[in-house]
Amino acid sequence: MDNHNNKLNSLLKEIENTRLLLNRLIKQKKGNLLDPKVVKFSQFLDKLLSEYDRIKK
Repeated sequence: MDNHNNKLNSLLKEIENTRLLLNRLIKQKKGNLLDPKVVKFSQFLDKLLSEYDRIKK
């Protein structure tokens, strides 16, 4: 159970860090959500969120 909680907590931290980086990047790209770097970060965040959801169940 501890390992499960540690994994979830680690994932939450990574999700939050990625979200902050994505928001900064969007500002740098002047809101261009189609910029390749923005798309890449967004897809990575989606993967992290899917992984969190999968583990949480």
